[in-house]
Amino acid sequence: MAIDRIYILGPEGTFSDHAARRLNEHLVQGGQKAAELHYTRSIPEALELASRDESSRAVAPIENSEAGTVVATQDHLAKFGLFIEWEMHIRIRMTLVSDAPLAEVTRLYTHPVAQGQCDVFIAEQLPAAEIHSTRSNVDSAIRWAAASPTEKTAAIVPWDYTPSRAPRLQVADVQNDEQNTTRFVVVRGGSDKAGDFLRAKTSLLIEPDADRPGLLFELLSVFRKHGINLCRIESRPARTHPWAYVFYMDITNNPKSGEAVQELLAGRWNVVLLGTYDALA
Repeated sequence: MAIDRIYILGPEGTFSDHAARRLNEHLVQGGQKAAELHYTRSIPEALELASRDESSRAVAPIENSEAGTVVATQDHLAKFGLFIEWEMHIRIRMTLVSDAPLAEVTRLYTHPVAQGQCDVFIAEQLPAAEIHSTRSNVDSAIRWAAASPTEKTAAIVPWDYTPSRAPRLQVADVQNDEQNTTRFVVVRGGSDKAGDFLRAKTSLLIEPDADRPGLLFELLSVFRKHGINLCRIESRPARTHPWAYVFYMDITNNPKSGEAVQELLAGRWNVVLLGTYDALA
């Protein structure tokens, strides 16, 4: 089925926008037409829209090399019944724009994920700044540009984004790690959730039936038995009752991946297949 629309966190110029444009390049190279880009107010909104529009996809960040999991994406994949088709890695570089010397900045606009990627710079260089959270990195730039230059505000924005007015001060590469990278996923809705274990990776959500000694050992033993590399595991609140947890797992597929998943499906837990996918170049 052709992809008509791609839902992403907006406005135009976000890193999600960059990732969506890379997906469009892949579509065009494969002989399809580029999909229309639709900008949303939040990551959950992009995911929800894609879940009920089978001719669309959503592109959303799921993990950052510095700040870790993007909870807004991970926790909504199963909630909206989405399936991962591709992943891609985007280098993340951040720039600070300011109306005042760093030590005098009293208000900093930043997206919470970007804040986690730049917290060393913020702690060391912006001691007087009050953090104002925004919907996206481009929203940070827009809100900063709308403020009066006399208000001593600053914003953390994408390195290649040009605000609507010039800053008094600009500092490039304020992210903690020069190799800062975010993993994005391309997801779709629909009822077809059949896994293709010939693809590179598989993502799973595992909901245990109860907390008991040896639970995690039982799960991991299945992967060890079939010689499968577990490349990511994270526990998250189940949201069914306090102190219940679920496990998110990514595995590197081998010829026995399908057999391992079938063994898990027969166990004492609920297994949700979140996707089987390759990486876009």
